[in-house]
Amino acid sequence: AVVSTQSTGSYWKTKSPLFCVHLGVYTEKFISIESQCNETVYALLDVDEKIPDDGTWPLIKSAFPIQDIVDALGQKPLPVPVQLSKDAGKYLCQYSFHNSLCNGQGKSVFIHVPRLEDSPSEHTAAVVISIIKELVKFSSI
Repeated sequence: AVVSTQSTGSYWKTKSPLFCVHLGVYTEKFISIESQCNETVYALLDVDEKIPDDGTWPLIKSAFPIQDIVDALGQKPLPVPVQLSKDAGKYLCQYSFHNSLCNGQGKSVFIHVPRLEDSPSEHTAAVVISIIKELVKFSSI
């Protein structure tokens, strides 16, 4: 997958979404809702053999109260556990989340989901839908 800062910015300007949800697959057996992109020096080359922007990113947090959302979801019987995370990773996940947070005034979330062999797609989808419903509740506050 190729992510472009221009396409992310264009999406926010032309579509004016209420919020944006990004999904990424990882090797844990639970779902993580990322609350922030950490301050980092991005040194990995992209598909064009370039380092995005100048490679230095400040800490930026989601405008959503992620801990409150995780707590609300913890009160429900979900087929896959949900946890808060403060580390979206070091490559594409953090890159796309960071760009979306910057372009969308923080109205973005990134959800890491388990691999299909660790959680059936129906279970993962049910939890993602529950997360989105919570985001809708908090976006109307």
